Amino acid sequence: MTQTQAIVALIEDYFHLAYEPESRDFNQVFHPSCLVQWLQDGQLNTLSAPDYAALIHARPSPRSTGAPREEAILCTENISDSLSTATVRVRIGKKLFNDHFVLHRLAGSWLITNKSSFVAHNFD
Repeated sequence: MTQTQAIVALIEDYFHLAYEPESRDFNQVFHPSCLVQWLQDGQLNTLSAPDYAALIHARPSPRSTGAPREEAILCTENISDSLSTATVRVRIGKKLFNDHFVLHRLAGSWLITNKSSFVAHNFD
């Protein structure tokens, strides 16, 4: 598998995790020290990977609410053989997010090590 194929496979796992958290192992997608960040009302919010996992497992999944599934890989860039970046779009419920990932290959596996997001569209 090429580096690009491995990154795409990881992002596909992320899309499945976002739509139905029980469908994927969170720790096979996110590194335990990953930070998840977003701006809200001019304030930077940051969650640790364990707190983000708790958040997505506590909310009703988009699948369980019948929310439409919308996702796309907008771009990827391989910086080195162990570092890549990606920008994706994913709908979670009534919000469409643009997520920007930093991904590292550690012990032969690719994981998201940083996720920065913003709401691109709100369907309320």
